[in-house]
Amino acid sequence: MSSTVNDILPTLVPELDVSGANWTIFSLCLQMVIQGKGLWGHFDGTSVCPVLTAMQATPTTTASTTVISTITSSTQTSQPSPAPSLIGTQDEINTWKRNRSIAYSLLGQQLPDATLVLMPPTSTVEAMWKAIVKEYTYKSVYLQAHLLSHLYSRVTPSLFSCNFLIHSKTH
Repeated sequence: MSSTVNDILPTLVPELDVSGANWTIFSLCLQMVIQGKGLWGHFDGTSVCPVLTAMQATPTTTASTTVISTITSSTQTSQPSPAPSLIGTQDEINTWKRNRSIAYSLLGQQLPDATLVLMPPTSTVEAMWKAIVKEYTYKSVYLQAHLLSHLYSRVTPSLFSCNFLIHSKTH
């Protein structure tokens, strides 16, 4: 039952406008909701998929095989590992993968189709989120600059210069 509730974003999170006009409120609301669902680790990269140990992956039946497996795993652990990983059970791995799928789904629910289509399907939720943050932060800044220039073009020059003189510091 709770999985159905966890798979849907509430109406609090607005759909992201393709122009980036609502980027700030979208990102704040999305982060609050995703953190509340306990899935933000998939967005910021702190959630790492657990891995099965060699003993869990291939159960051994004889003592000699166990010794060989132990010696092999001890020599492998002396080498530097490429990335930190958590040792977990198959159920924990399945839960992590399910949560990753839910995170993908939640992110995709409120994105414009034009943005969603540009995301590679094999990328991680973290990589997708970073690309979206980069693109829409740029769009948002560009939009703000455009709106300010539009506003300043409508303000009378005498009013603008008075405000500038009043607020400027003279030393």
